[in-house]
Amino acid sequence: MVSQQEDKELARCRRLIEEKTGWGSSDSWSTQDFDRLSDQIAAQTGISLSVTTLKRVWGRVRYDSAPTATTLNTLAQFLGYENWPQFKETAPTNTQQPASTAQPDIGTDATRDVPEPARLMPVTGNKRWWIGASLAIGLTGILVFFLNYSSPSPALSPTDFSFSSQPLARGLPNSVVFHYDATASPTDSVFIQQSWDPRRRELVPKNGHQYTSIYYHPGYFRAKLVVGKQIMKEHNLLIPSDGWHVAVIEEPVPIYFKASEAIHQGALSLTTAAMEKLHIPIQPHPRTVQYRYVREFDRLRADNFVFETRLKNDVKQGTSPCQYVRVSILCKNEFFSVTLSAKGCVANLDLYLAGHEAQAKNTDLTAFGTDLSKWVDLRCEVRNKQASLFVNGKKAYEAIAPNSAHDIVGVSYEFEGTGSVDFVRFKRPDGTSAFADDFNSSPLALPHTHSQQ
Repeated sequence: MVSQQEDKELARCRRLIEEKTGWGSSDSWSTQDFDRLSDQIAAQTGISLSVTTLKRVWGRVRYDSAPTATTLNTLAQFLGYENWPQFKETAPTNTQQPASTAQPDIGTDATRDVPEPARLMPVTGNKRWWIGASLAIGLTGILVFFLNYSSPSPALSPTDFSFSSQPLARGLPNSVVFHYDATASPTDSVFIQQSWDPRRRELVPKNGHQYTSIYYHPGYFRAKLVVGKQIMKEHNLLIPSDGWHVAVIEEPVPIYFKASEAIHQGALSLTTAAMEKLHIPIQPHPRTVQYRYVREFDRLRADNFVFETRLKNDVKQGTSPCQYVRVSILCKNEFFSVTLSAKGCVANLDLYLAGHEAQAKNTDLTAFGTDLSKWVDLRCEVRNKQASLFVNGKKAYEAIAPNSAHDIVGVSYEFEGTGSVDFVRFKRPDGTSAFADDFNSSPLALPHTHSQQ
């Protein structure tokens, strides 16, 4: 999770990187621009951040968890700082600059608009009065500034605030009603934030008590009530998918398909024909097709589980030769994520295992390169936090998943272009099934239960 202050600092970090590259606003960046940025970061820091990781930081690939410490430290180092904490410590507190006794350099921005003769004229008569008045006004302004801002603001008590929420429906999109009490706020800067992402933050009336927000994707979120610079209240919020959620990613609103339109011949598969029927082109720029299943499971924890699936990418033409597929296991405030690709595109792969992160540019992830035109088996087995990944029955990677164990709440597939899933299975350590779907009948899982934390 990211604090409200870190939200601001992450936005500042993105802005500084955009200024450093000189490529203009990131809104117009292409995948090639993020690839160039990845190369520049690796060349300067010696650490490789994948294109997908960078797109997540810039909100171009949607994911609901916060950037990892490794990612934040690397971005800070790219900007010339030792690490992320040092970057935060050097954040400007105001825009005023200390007075300088040095003479301005003739021809710089400080003096270029003032004619040289005017600077050499003696100050007499009314000019003395005018300058004196200006100095007095300036000193008064400085005094007011220090009286208002030099003393630290009194700390606010979370006990003086309340914050809760209630989803209104099952399925997506889903409106969530937030109930809040922020009348104790000394400022009108009161916000409700959907998740860690500061772009999902909305200003709400200080004296109001209800605000309704729309969630377009299923997932597990950490909603926040922010007052000024403080997070006063926050709570977990599960937005279930009500079965399989099928969407083509668009901002701000994705394009939805009914699961029944994408399940046929024993597989979950959104065809290019179905996309073209809604005038969704897949060339020259491939779309991202997302399949998600989100709900609470019974006794399924991230420190001990087995996940098995079979998948393939259905597009290999034009700008989709790499056939990228990202498979993510969603947990409460944590996740596992593995990317697969064609063998020639392994250099851009990465993975994240509940606190352990690796990139192909400095880690051997070649086993995750395969022919995705054919069915590929992926297995993730975690025993007492020891994670082992298998591709087509062969061990591809292993590492400790260091972060605290959390409940598993779903699975997500993201295909470059589109793709198919043959089956999905979750098992507990004792071998019993927690969830199974072969897309020939209803998935095997306990009935969904709503919960509010």
